[in-house]
Amino acid sequence: MYNNFLFENMKILIIEDNPKIRENISKYLKIVWYVAETAINWLDAFEKIRYNIYDIIILDINMPIMNGREFIVKLRKQGNNIPVIALTSNSMLDDKVEMFDLWVDDYITKPFELKELELRIKSIARRKNMEFQEIINIWEIEINLSKHKVFLKKEEIELSNKEYLIIEFLSINRWYPKSKVQILEHVWWEQEENLNLSSVTLEAHISVIRKKISKTFIKTIKGVGYIIE
Repeated sequence: MYNNFLFENMKILIIEDNPKIRENISKYLKIVWYVAETAINWLDAFEKIRYNIYDIIILDINMPIMNGREFIVKLRKQGNNIPVIALTSNSMLDDKVEMFDLWVDDYITKPFELKELELRIKSIARRKNMEFQEIINIWEIEINLSKHKVFLKKEEIELSNKEYLIIEFLSINRWYPKSKVQILEHVWWEQEENLNLSSVTLEAHISVIRKKISKTFIKTIKGVGYIIE
């Protein structure tokens, strides 16, 4: 049986060239605790798919240069079976049939309610019977994603909400460095318009986490950001 935690920790790639639609979807999914990343075109998308593992792709069919149909064909030819939800402005039956012929898992017609998109995501998770990792172990550190708690040598570490969210985001994406902007977007989404002002705050939180857990737990990669390995 699935619970909200299992859905909320899914990693989703949004491929949409319209900046307003792209950011609206991204902000909403972050609010309901999905890990959401964005791409503005097919080149950007394939670069991110190359270095990251996603549970679902939300794909605009009417992208420039390489449209969504061509993107899906190329993706499947590479042997990649990531579930895809297609965003289409065409509600005609023939268009819907074509979507499923291209191995799209679901589609939604523009304009749409963001809550409906969230329900489609959950529906795909159920159908695909996705497996989610509830506990992440790194050295002697345990991150319990369902309880939002971190343990060091079985002892719970007292963390603020922001400190925990930083650890959660980096641990879910371990081995992949994340920039300050990416961390700020995920943890301080409600202050996204003030991201430039939050960089010092992020560094302060990272410093506190290192003091509570280990100096080497979160590593700094100069010019890139932070990583948990």
